[in-house]
Amino acid sequence: MHTSRCIIVALTASLLGCAGRRHVDQARTACPAPPLRTGGWVSISDSLGIAFRLPPNYHERPTGTASREWVLDGDDQQYIILGYIASSSPPASLGRAVSPGMLEMTQCIDSVGTRELLVQAWRTRGGTFRNGQCLDRYDVFAVVPVRADLRLYLMSGSYKRGTQDIALAAVRTIAVGLKSTAPR
Repeated sequence: MHTSRCIIVALTASLLGCAGRRHVDQARTACPAPPLRTGGWVSISDSLGIAFRLPPNYHERPTGTASREWVLDGDDQQYIILGYIASSSPPASLGRAVSPGMLEMTQCIDSVGTRELLVQAWRTRGGTFRNGQCLDRYDVFAVVPVRADLRLYLMSGSYKRGTQDIALAAVRTIAVGLKSTAPR
């Protein structure tokens, strides 16, 4: 009975557009990077010579796909995903297009090392349900070239804006070309 009630509450909230929601924080802007100290974060690398840093309370979880995913202390609604796009297009052309429900979308071109970095940040109205509540989701999407025909992307989502801050800082820790760039 309790499960049926939760499903009805969730469906009703989605149909009403989360009417009666409590105050939510605005999304962070894509630039500048939030002033987080990343020195104590864990370094993560892969076979393509990519490295970046995450706080130690993020743990990798198997995805069964070519992408890799880290969740905050086992909470799958606070995640950071790293993957690759086969493309020779400039990073700025690979960004997410604004769509209904995406609020406060900002985009900037930054750099990591000598490489161009596209960073986008936004809030998705009613983007997730948690404990019977409709909550906004705070998203980040970033793209950086790895080689002429390959782009790295990092994306993140969470019902907490603090995770958006972490993702925005994590993209600034990306280092490319630490090892051979042989195919994965």
